[in-house]
Amino acid sequence: MELEPELLLPEAQESMEAAQSYRWELGQRLQGLQEAWRQIKESASQTRDENRMKNYGTLPKRPHTFSWTAYQKCLYWLMCLVCLLSWMTQF
Repeated sequence: MELEPELLLPEAQESMEAAQSYRWELGQRLQGLQEAWRQIKESASQTRDENRMKNYGTLPKRPHTFSWTAYQKCLYWLMCLVCLLSWMTQF
């Protein structure tokens, strides 16, 4: 049983429109996540500086030491999700 190309064309066009719509939606989600990521980074920086001011009276001149807090782990996984969505929107 062979299908006529005229019958397949509208179905293919619908599939392409659906894929483009889904890609646009993923792009919007990605932009939202990127904005949330930027706001979280700014908030974390402000909070860190406020805590340093409260604890030390001034901002210390010591180098930043790295430790994985629960907050940082959350930010890490959020960024992984942003990267995944970014990758998905390339298709």
